[in-house]
Amino acid sequence: MMTRRSNRPLTPDEALAKMEHFCAYRERCPKEVRAKLAELGMKGADAAQILEVLSEDGFFDEERFALAYAGGKFRMNHWGRVRIRQELRMRDINESVIRRALGSIDEQEYLKLLNQLVEKKSRQYAGDGHAREKTAASLIRAGFEPELVFRYL
Repeated sequence: MMTRRSNRPLTPDEALAKMEHFCAYRERCPKEVRAKLAELGMKGADAAQILEVLSEDGFFDEERFALAYAGGKFRMNHWGRVRIRQELRMRDINESVIRRALGSIDEQEYLKLLNQLVEKKSRQYAGDGHAREKTAASLIRAGFEPELVFRYL
């Protein structure tokens, strides 16, 4: 049986409980937390107070988010530093935090992954007259630095 949601606004305590669950599910950046608060109808002083409580209680942290995001996107999605930096900027992460997050990616692992991707893409486009260009374009779109891509090609 489905329950129907009431249209009454949430109280600050109810919103805080929802936000704690939202933040505990996975790492969140401050921009995501503010957007979710607005979605829940929290504005002004109530929203500011909830943000402060969540931050003080460690439910979200910009640096922790950036480190987890950069590491995850590198390892799981095989993104390069350029794309990770761009995505973190879109989430309004402080530039010094972005530098630390990108610095947490091991250089040897980064170059090893780039080399593996170059080999994989080269095999994928083998026999194509534009294989080198397609490989380079694919890796640059993935966020790897063009000078590194061309060095490995």
